[in-house]
Amino acid sequence: MEETIKMATQILLVLVPLAGLTFFIEEQLYRTLIREDGWIEYLTAMLLLITCLLLVAKVVAIGNTRGRLWLVANILLALGLFFGFGEELSWGQRIFDVQSNDFFRKYNAQGETNLHNLMIDGIKINRWIFSYAFTILFGCYFLLLLQMYTKIEFVRKAVDGIDLPVPRASQSLLFLAITMIIMLIPDGKKWELWECLFAITLLSVFVNPHNTNAKLVGGSHVSDA
Repeated sequence: MEETIKMATQILLVLVPLAGLTFFIEEQLYRTLIREDGWIEYLTAMLLLITCLLLVAKVVAIGNTRGRLWLVANILLALGLFFGFGEELSWGQRIFDVQSNDFFRKYNAQGETNLHNLMIDGIKINRWIFSYAFTILFGCYFLLLLQMYTKIEFVRKAVDGIDLPVPRASQSLLFLAITMIIMLIPDGKKWELWECLFAITLLSVFVNPHNTNAKLVGGSHVSDA
């Protein structure tokens, strides 16, 4: 399974920038790919769900043998991945044809049942939490964590204590390179491509991290005791 996922993510990392380039070659195809309920949106959601399920399988296999902190941290991480999956699809609202309640019709910029499009008193939740905060958080994850992990002992112990997958240098560099390509697209919907890139890279890191004992497939699924 590990090799299959690695090959699939490598193929997808080629296809995402190619999908972005269709904006300059065949814009109608680009619009079809990045539209709501389109291929890119569903692919992003599927990748987040796969990563979540792999992590849940690891949590079930290990249980409480690694201690309460490990268990809580990994459950929270799995919940975060599932939250991302649900938000990407507006929690199945359009799939199951569910109408938004009064709160979301009033405060959601698109009238959808999700948090990332909320706008309260003119403040875009998406901009402050899902853009600024996540940019800082995952910027540190992809740009700084590997250096801190290899050079600072207490960081390494903390990361290994909860099995947080650390991105390899090659994964971070490829993520940044494709991000730069996507940023060249003069269209606001390009962020759909970036979200997909993020989901692909995250799955790649979790399956093949720098700290190999933390990987979700074939990693250290037994107690260290």
